[in-house]
This record gives sequence, C-alpha cells and structure tokens, in this order.
Amino acid sequence: MLKSLKQVRRPKLLLDSKDILPLCFIGLTTFSFISFLFLLFISFKFNQLAAKKTTFVQLVNGRSLVISEQDYLYRHPEVIKNTVRQWANLTFNWDGNIPGTKDIDKGRDIGKGKRITTNAYIGSFLIQSGKQGFRQAALNAIAEITPSRVFAGQIRSKIIISYLSAPRQIKMGEWEVDMVATRVLVNLAGGEDEEINFNRTFRLQAVDIPSQSLNKNFPLEQQLYEIRSAGLEITKIAEFTPNK
Repeated sequence: MLKSLKQVRRPKLLLDSKDILPLCFIGLTTFSFISFLFLLFISFKFNQLAAKKTTFVQLVNGRSLVISEQDYLYRHPEVIKNTVRQWANLTFNWDGNIPGTKDIDKGRDIGKGKRITTNAYIGSFLIQSGKQGFRQAALNAIAEITPSRVFAGQIRSKIIISYLSAPRQIKMGEWEVDMVATRVLVNLAGGEDEEINFNRTFRLQAVDIPSQSLNKNFPLEQQLYEIRSAGLEITKIAEFTPNK
C-alpha cells in the first residue's frame, strides 16, 4: 500500500547552483548592455556640447546674450562698423552741452590753449596712442576745426553718414572701412549754415578688451570702458575718394 502511494514533490525554496549561474549570466549581460548604451548616450551629448559654436547666457541684470566661439582677434563686421560710427558721432556731434546734462560744455584743454568738446575727447580714446599712434595729432587736428563759439552754445554740429562700407580684412585682426559723410554746422547766432564733406578710410585693429570699472563715482571711467569694450582702436585715418 505504501508503494502505491505517489510521492508528493515539495517546491524548492532555494535554487540549485546549476539554476543560479544562467540567471547571473543573463543579468550581467543585460547590465553590461545597458551600461554600454548609457556610455554611448553620454559620449554623444559631450560631442554635441563640444561642437557648439554659440552659447546662450543670461546676466544677473536680466540681459540675455548669445556668445559665439571665435578666434581672439576676430571682431564681428557690425562691431567694426559701429566703432567707426561711434567715433564719428562723438567727434562731430556738438550741441554745446555736456553729455547728459544741460550745462554748457566748456570743452577739454589739450594744451597750448586748444580745446575740443567733451564728447570728442572721449571719442579720441578710440584712436591708437603711444609712439606708434596718432591720438595727440588727431586731438590737435580736431581742435583746429572746432569753432570757439561752440563752447558758448552758438554753433551746433551734426555728422550725417551716407555710406559705411563692409569691413575689408587686411590681415588677421586688422580691417579697413570707408565712410562717406557730411558735417553740418548750424549757426545759432545768425549767419549761414555750413556743409563739409567728410570722406575717410579708417584702419582698425583688434586690441585687448579692458576690465570694467565698478566705481560709479567716476563716470569717465565707465564711458571709456564702454567705447573700448569692443576691443578695437583706430590706427589710421586717410582721405577716401568715392567712385575712384
């Protein structure tokens, strides 16, 4: 009777070693495959980041900027043109007042009894100085064509730029720009207004960008930083004859 009874097989609570090894192999293979895919994904993202030429940044004051990766001596064509435009406006736009105020502009003394407007003085820092530069010569030339009556508020001046060429690269970090403009002198004390052609070729070169001054008690330092922040200075100004 005992022989006729069927043996009842109880379920195993633990797997035998021969059952565990295949499962471990499958698990290890799956984990290795997932790790490999993850490494491929990370490598792809790093390559994408390294290949990016522009970066979006936001300053603490809320301004948003797009930074482009370029050579240290590279300057965008519009930045080069704007430097020429900025110098012309500062040098030849006179309204008789100190910029940002209603006070009469008494000008800046540059030596030997010569004076130029405050804006022209600030703009002169866009010109190369030192032994190789001509900033002092430019200051003297500007003083020669600045009427003394401008410091009494009797004459106003405006420069009208008709044409500003695209920058021509001379070599790495150096460009030329042609400008066709007219200087208009308005005689507020009576008399005829005067129009003077001002056609010039400007040569510019890339220079170091200055550090920003955090001292707000010296506005001149802030102005100098702003006009030099493009990292450009004018190294030559020559006559330009259009259509020649």
